[in-house]
Amino acid sequence: MRLGYLAGVLGGVLVVAASPMCTLSAQQSAPLTCEALARVQAPNATITSAAAVEASSKIANNLTASKPFCRVSGFLTPTSDSHIAFEVWLPAPDAWNHKFQGVGNGGFAGNVNVRAMMPALDRGYATMATDYGHVNPPANPVEDVSWAYQHPEKFVDYAYRAEHLTTLLAKQVIAAYYGAAPAHSYYTGCSAGGIQGMVEMLRYPTDYDGYVVGDATPDHLGQELAAFWNTMAASSLSSPGDAFTPARITLVHDAILKQCVGKDGGAGTDGFLTNPQACKFDPKSLQCAAGQDAATCVSPAQVALLDKIYKGPTDSTTHKQILAPLNPGPELGWDRYISGKKNPVGTERPWAGFVAYVGESDPDYLAQQKYLAFNWGSDLAAMRQQKIGDQTLDAVFNTPSRNLEPVKAEGGKVIHYHGWDDPNIPALEAVDFFNEVVADQAKRHKLSEKQASEQTQQFYRLFMVPGMGHCNGGAGATVFGQGGRGLKDDPQYDTLDALEQWVEKGIAPERFIGSRVDNKTGSVSMTRPICAYPKVPVWKGSGDTNDASNFTCTEKPPVQRSSK
Repeated sequence: MRLGYLAGVLGGVLVVAASPMCTLSAQQSAPLTCEALARVQAPNATITSAAAVEASSKIANNLTASKPFCRVSGFLTPTSDSHIAFEVWLPAPDAWNHKFQGVGNGGFAGNVNVRAMMPALDRGYATMATDYGHVNPPANPVEDVSWAYQHPEKFVDYAYRAEHLTTLLAKQVIAAYYGAAPAHSYYTGCSAGGIQGMVEMLRYPTDYDGYVVGDATPDHLGQELAAFWNTMAASSLSSPGDAFTPARITLVHDAILKQCVGKDGGAGTDGFLTNPQACKFDPKSLQCAAGQDAATCVSPAQVALLDKIYKGPTDSTTHKQILAPLNPGPELGWDRYISGKKNPVGTERPWAGFVAYVGESDPDYLAQQKYLAFNWGSDLAAMRQQKIGDQTLDAVFNTPSRNLEPVKAEGGKVIHYHGWDDPNIPALEAVDFFNEVVADQAKRHKLSEKQASEQTQQFYRLFMVPGMGHCNGGAGATVFGQGGRGLKDDPQYDTLDALEQWVEKGIAPERFIGSRVDNKTGSVSMTRPICAYPKVPVWKGSGDTNDASNFTCTEKPPVQRSSK
């Protein structure tokens, strides 16, 4: 990215407050000291501190610096109601790998994610994170959305502007400190951080030349609405007596595993599905028969609720899908996200605060239980058209484009992963995104579906992770470096290593090796391949099922679903 372009976007040039005033440019070769960065000036930007940090210094609770670095803090004010805080961490010049890594955050969190910055610093990256333009109260540090009420510009900052502008400023600070721009710029994030990365690649494709994004969708509006829909069903808020108890959820999950485990490419002893698309579970199979013990079945009302979950949120007027449905498999994670909620719903889950403070712009929406009367036709349409400044909510919080052509043209690469057992953002949303990118390439270049898939995988690859929940954890082999650092310094075990190899050497990842790791001992009890979609892991039929070498990545016919 050219520094001149960066300055233009930020509204001017980056200068150092000294006499005579120094204007930075792409040709600048005289690096600044760390302390001098505090005098850096740019329109709409304020550097509040720039200080050297010694190794072993405390950064946050249970977080100490592994090496010395220059810590730059500041904020951006692109509008009068904006206050976008950021930090840029700069390793010593002789420890810099000449690269930049932006990192995302989670939920509606209003804080600078320093814990995600540390692994980047450890690798030698200059790294940046932002609070996305707001600070959450201590009582609800991750999911609070009250800050957005009647603050449309702050919401735009969160939705897409903050990540973009802080990325541009970080590159200027990097160039000022080292006297050279980064050779490569990579982004990593999962959940809301993954959403932020997907929005970046679609709205601002030249900000980064490589992305590792997980468990995300660029339709953030659809994601919150789907969480609303699934919570209404799993918690049966309109009829609390039909709500799914933990025992009923376990009953459903066990029935799914009994029907499908070992028939989808995995081992018959697995406690998770390897390829949920191959599992055709019908909730009616669990409906109570006359005289059946109620502890062993579900009621007709609960069958209907399960249908709502597995068929997904639907516009009752247009009959189009709002977001992909949850697939069979993640039921044991429902309690964290969609089940067990009571009326009136609180703001512990982000969809609730979002609907109240942004979608309906009504602080009393939850307390007065107005969500129980939500119309999934007319109210949905009105919410999409809700004004956020001079834009609609749908325009701000949904990025419908699937055009990755600009990413491809810049030589950019995308590694996209998603846990098949994600109970929060549906895994099938990742599959839909893959298919939609392929369809865009087919239409754009007049290719067959097979040709378009092959062309797409030259710059974008999806990896579906069997048995992984939301970003990590779960019953499968779910550690492959997506959390910061892999178990081995090997692209098969580390997503960022794989991205570097793809961007810098042209070697695309074919698969990752996932590991099941004991959190207490660090021991590995299982390894499995994580295949580039549409390939799926298939056991060879012999050998230890806990060893990835006894599985192959085999292409299965894609399962087509109705479009949204």
